[in-house]
Amino acid sequence: MNLTVILGSMAIVGAIGVLWWGVTARPSAARGNLFAGLTQAELPVDKSESILRRLGQTTRRFLPTSLVDKLEVNLVQAGYPHGLDLARIIGIKVVLAATAALLLLLAGNPVAALILAGLLFFLPDYWVLTMRDKRQAAMQAAVADVIDQMTICVEAGLGFDAALARVATTTEGPLTDELRHTISDIRAGVPRAQALRTLADRAQIAEIRQLVTALLQAQKHGVPIAQTLRTQSAEMRMKRKQRTEEKAAKLTVKMLFPIVLCFVPVFMIVTAGPAFLSLGHSL
Repeated sequence: MNLTVILGSMAIVGAIGVLWWGVTARPSAARGNLFAGLTQAELPVDKSESILRRLGQTTRRFLPTSLVDKLEVNLVQAGYPHGLDLARIIGIKVVLAATAALLLLLAGNPVAALILAGLLFFLPDYWVLTMRDKRQAAMQAAVADVIDQMTICVEAGLGFDAALARVATTTEGPLTDELRHTISDIRAGVPRAQALRTLADRAQIAEIRQLVTALLQAQKHGVPIAQTLRTQSAEMRMKRKQRTEEKAAKLTVKMLFPIVLCFVPVFMIVTAGPAFLSLGHSL
């Protein structure tokens, strides 16, 4: 077998192993945040994680600022999956690219080494984007229910901050995590309006941005919070229904390709196959 194919396969397998090791390694102490209020309890740091972080911090100086900032924003919106911070994810990117490039250079194929190294360098970025999209979808689905709970709490006599804290302690999910960060900001002395705007910046979801805008307008003009929450809840449920109907309408088109590719050939073999066999025997 060609040595390039062997080493290329080893590079891909090794890259997957490095990515898995980097993702599942123990998270470290409090990490930096593009926005305020995102911290984690201190945990012991193992040697491998420390090496990844130092490698990432060193490499960050040589990367374009726009690329680093975009990755950091995506990490914030993804909720720092598996405890990954910016330095550690950059370290993983470097190790992935270096592993693939080294193995293919040993095989004497610099062009393939350059291409594969570039692809593997941006593989963690794609993974972070995937985790971000999943998290944002989960928050979109939970907005209406969370607003309903806040409405019940406010109508029961709780203030807005107390209702926010009550919902954050009785529910789970990515949106609840963002609410807890917002509560931490408010308790740390950040004005409520600024804490809510920071929530919208972190989430980057139209529904949450609309909710924050409505709450700030209600606070400014003296509109009852319960009435604003009730109106926003109705709108969120209508939007969720419209998204479901839109997905159902697209389902027919999405099913067309697998049906034509997988079902129709088998159906033709089962139905027309015996007829062609009989015709062949008769001839």
